[in-house]
Amino acid sequence: MRGVPHLLGMRLSVDSVSGPRTGWSGDGVPDTCPPVVAANAPERCDDFDRSLRAFALGAVIQHFPKTLARIPNQDFQLPTDAELDALEAFQLSLGRQQDLQLPLPLKGTVAKRGQEIFLDDSSSKCNRCHKNAGANVSFGAGLGNLNFDTGVEQLPDQPGHLTGEPVPADDGFGTPGNETFNTTPLVEAADTGPFFHNNSIETIEGAVAFYNDEAFNSSPGGLAVGGIRLAATQVVAVAAFLRVLNAIQNIDTSIDLLRTNTRRTFRASRHEVRDAINVLQDGGLHPQAVVYLERAQRLLAQVPSQEALAGIALRVIGRLKRARSELIQ
Repeated sequence: MRGVPHLLGMRLSVDSVSGPRTGWSGDGVPDTCPPVVAANAPERCDDFDRSLRAFALGAVIQHFPKTLARIPNQDFQLPTDAELDALEAFQLSLGRQQDLQLPLPLKGTVAKRGQEIFLDDSSSKCNRCHKNAGANVSFGAGLGNLNFDTGVEQLPDQPGHLTGEPVPADDGFGTPGNETFNTTPLVEAADTGPFFHNNSIETIEGAVAFYNDEAFNSSPGGLAVGGIRLAATQVVAVAAFLRVLNAIQNIDTSIDLLRTNTRRTFRASRHEVRDAINVLQDGGLHPQAVVYLERAQRLLAQVPSQEALAGIALRVIGRLKRARSELIQ
């Protein structure tokens, strides 16, 4: 019925001129206190302000109760201020801490062309809503993250619908909803599919191609930008660009993790390298970079002693840097 959004780069994707945008629909939790909390814990009502902290409160009430009566301190435990502070700090620490500055000096011919198309406001118009492949708009002054009705809810044959069970429409921002959904960052997109709030698209190529679809071009968002028409080869190029961005981010994150020299960060680094391999291989991109990444992966598969961690980390970082140099100058 719904996809699970990743939590990477949230420090860069939550703020907007109209307040924080959390959750797929951008409205997080209501900015009014839930009646069950007002009746049983009124002192906590000031916490419901659509912030990231409020989003955690809403998740506890919605997902963790013993019964659907949802009575605080009976069906669930409201998080303390200290716990909310810790949750917020943890979530904001994940992923990128600053946006990219496009264009990047990419090496791959197809990815480089994809970047040109991505930045062209007369053709793809991608950068208008995903500035620097992030989650903020490039038009206006300081608008940040915004909601758009892109028509994705109108796609036929969505996975949820194919079950034969009744599936309520997600209706976007507010109650009742307005059919809009907030912009998500693209740097991390290629390895975090399926795509959109309803898991309706499986691959990054399919997600880019969606913006050629009538569902988008007849939507309020599509009409506002004057429609998008990309040739099939252009769709592939933009997807290749996003795959390479994702792989570079995987590599950079892996290198940062390895500099702490613990077994836990070795395991996390291994996952990042695996993702980079998959993202490039699935797009048929940069086979020599994949070779270096696979060599790094074999080293990371070892279970070294604490004394050997630093030495192996240096060897892995060397291979990762060689892989990175195949992707970007």
